[in-house]
Amino acid sequence: MAVPFLGPAGSGKTSLAGSFGEFLTEKNYNVKIFNLDAGAEYLPYTPDFDIRDFFNVYDIMRTEHIGPNASIIRASQKIYEMSEQILEQMKKSLADFILIDFPGQLEVFAFKPTGSLFMEKLQRNMRVCGVFLLGADTSPTVSGFVVALLMSMAVQIQLGVSLITVLHKSDMLKSKEFLGMLNNPALLRKKIADTKQGGVINDLALDSLKIINKVRPAVRVIATSIINREGYEDLFDLLHEIFCSCGDNL
Repeated sequence: MAVPFLGPAGSGKTSLAGSFGEFLTEKNYNVKIFNLDAGAEYLPYTPDFDIRDFFNVYDIMRTEHIGPNASIIRASQKIYEMSEQILEQMKKSLADFILIDFPGQLEVFAFKPTGSLFMEKLQRNMRVCGVFLLGADTSPTVSGFVVALLMSMAVQIQLGVSLITVLHKSDMLKSKEFLGMLNNPALLRKKIADTKQGGVINDLALDSLKIINKVRPAVRVIATSIINREGYEDLFDLLHEIFCSCGDNL
């Protein structure tokens, strides 16, 4: 089972991939981590496959004489050009779980053709369920969470994969109010209606929430944190349910 970790920059994809990999290993699963972030300067885990062994964004800038943004886009293209080699390494690993640490610049991977083409190839070769991270420290307002949920929905549609949404870095929340709202549409609507912004912003947020509730699968948002491994068992259970829907067991 391939588990891509997706989310906006700074949401904690890399830290969760490494920590959740340790959690699965302690459960006696064979786990491999593939780093596909060519711009990563530091990884808190030892990758079993590292795209930086082949190229990185800094070398691309220097050799192709392009800027940082163009080099990130070029790196995404090069990942797709290597897709057959990457998939072959995944199949050779014989892992129970392949955790994929995707580039931090989500919009470059998710909303460029190479991202959806890569994901399409991945799904032809193995079961795939993504983990989409909402950063508790980067979306601390009600409107911020609505926008993040919209992004999660857009990524799921664009890449055509099942996604489990997690509220990561939950230890940074002052209260669990936001998590309760994310799993309770009625409460979230009330909170939006009660905010002081009012007017057009409230109307847009409420209309967006209607779309989210209509399209997004009825799967609860999980709170996760690497501090105390909060939510890891819940995340594992959801992956287990999706895995078993294919007729297999973990």
